[in-house]
Amino acid sequence: MELSHKYGVTIQIGINYSPIAQIRTYVYFCIMYERKIMPNLNCGLDLIGEVLYGKWKIRLLWFINEGHKRPSQLQRKIPDASRRVLSIQLNELEAHELIVRKIYPVVPPKVEYSLTEFGESLIPVIGALGHWGDNNQERLRKLIIKKISGSVDVEQEDGQD
Repeated sequence: MELSHKYGVTIQIGINYSPIAQIRTYVYFCIMYERKIMPNLNCGLDLIGEVLYGKWKIRLLWFINEGHKRPSQLQRKIPDASRRVLSIQLNELEAHELIVRKIYPVVPPKVEYSLTEFGESLIPVIGALGHWGDNNQERLRKLIIKKISGSVDVEQEDGQD
């Protein structure tokens, strides 16, 4: 059942009845974001943005290239990211053919990720971005702190009114 379709968000509500339990009813909510505007597929910057959009994707590619291939290793390298978000972003990187997932038939299942040739072609670009960030880290750090402290000041002023 579709409840709302507003602002590019579709909210679906469903009820599952378990014939085994016969007394339990399960309710689930599914929020799906729908794209309102098609991306520009004629611009390289827009294309790369579509593929690498996601807070952890660039770091995931870098760490996989560095040899951290197991999901648990990647989770340790990026502790601020939830396992769910990392899983989603790894699936998206796989769908964009930047990485491949290999599942070993052992118990418990063992999963490893590796870069494809297409993914390896991004590593020099990511390295160049990292180098630029290292060379400009003082300036970038000041700008980010200024932005954060400005938003904190605004929030504090709103709270005092």
